[in-house]
Amino acid sequence: ERALGSVLAEREVALECVVADDASTDGTPDLVQALADRDPRVVIVRAPANEGPSAARNRALRAARGEWLTFLDADDRLLPGAVPALMGAAASTGALAVVGQRIWTDGIDTWVSAAYDRPDIRRPGRKSLVRNPGLLYYASATGKLFHRSCTEGLWFEGRVLGDQPWTIRALLRAGDRIEVIGDVVYEWSRPRPGNEFASITAAKHGSARLAAEAARVAVLALAQVAEEAGRTIPDAGDRHGLVVAYLDRLVASDLAGPVARALARRDDGTDELFAAVDGFLGAAPAVVLDDSRAVVPHVLRPPIERWWRLRPEPRAAAWTMLHRCLARNPALEKELRRGLLTRATLRIADPRDGRVPRGRAHVALTLASLAREPVRICRGALRRVRRRLAGNRVR
Repeated sequence: ERALGSVLAEREVALECVVADDASTDGTPDLVQALADRDPRVVIVRAPANEGPSAARNRALRAARGEWLTFLDADDRLLPGAVPALMGAAASTGALAVVGQRIWTDGIDTWVSAAYDRPDIRRPGRKSLVRNPGLLYYASATGKLFHRSCTEGLWFEGRVLGDQPWTIRALLRAGDRIEVIGDVVYEWSRPRPGNEFASITAAKHGSARLAAEAARVAVLALAQVAEEAGRTIPDAGDRHGLVVAYLDRLVASDLAGPVARALARRDDGTDELFAAVDGFLGAAPAVVLDDSRAVVPHVLRPPIERWWRLRPEPRAAAWTMLHRCLARNPALEKELRRGLLTRATLRIADPRDGRVPRGRAHVALTLASLAREPVRICRGALRRVRRRLAGNRVR
């Protein structure tokens, strides 16, 4: 009711409000039908069974008759003046897609996500995905206005990441006719941790197995965006840069957090997550993976840093992922090694009371490596160790 009220309050423009009901059982169909009986702008399309958000959006797309499209999820709302602001920008600039700002709320406080706090998203003006790849981090269909010419033949797919490839493909079709406005048009509801009414979007981050599903879907998402880039971006270098930027966005925004949480909490399903990430990396073109700046710090290095805390199954899956990725993409090994340099501070003390022992001490330094080659310690470092020990024997 809150979401519908925010749409129907927009009286300055002619609009049609298509409500896709996904076989809900909470009285929503009756509420919407009552609104439709009073307001001819409301149209309801019902599903015979629950099929998920992508199928619901596709039904709404088929039913919608307008020249311009915007989307609203059931637990969110449009802010006052949102539709006139989006439509006004399209009319005054000739844009085929208009991107508005959005805020988050938990019902008490509002904020802007750090992931969206980027110049390409926050700074108004004419944009394109080629020149402004930061727009890839605002890849949801909501908070935007699309001309029909950008969406013909595009359909949402899957339960997670379902709107990412659709939105990016529509923006690619808009080319350099994307207008970013400074108006805050969309309020996204994100419950506090522990709230039982967690949103679908937030829920995908709560489980290693759900994150594994996201990694598997990411394979298709990357392929779809690469295919659309091949049709809409004439320059090969620009196409390559766009696909690399989207791969990095998938890794940094959709895989890095679940990987870190699964490692920290030792989640059940961590081995399944690593296997799914391995499949995603294996499906990515080698030249794209080699130029990625996100894969090593967000996916390959974290399991190494927590190696001895992993249970046997996740450790085996992580080991397989690492070796397959490095075998396919040797260029990543140099970057991975650079991040594994360790500086150790040596102190000698009696473990029983923490006191520094007097006289000579026998010290054994043991180093182990997960890389293909043995650990190397430079001679200068060894000399500094000997000086620090002041004559104690080191082996």
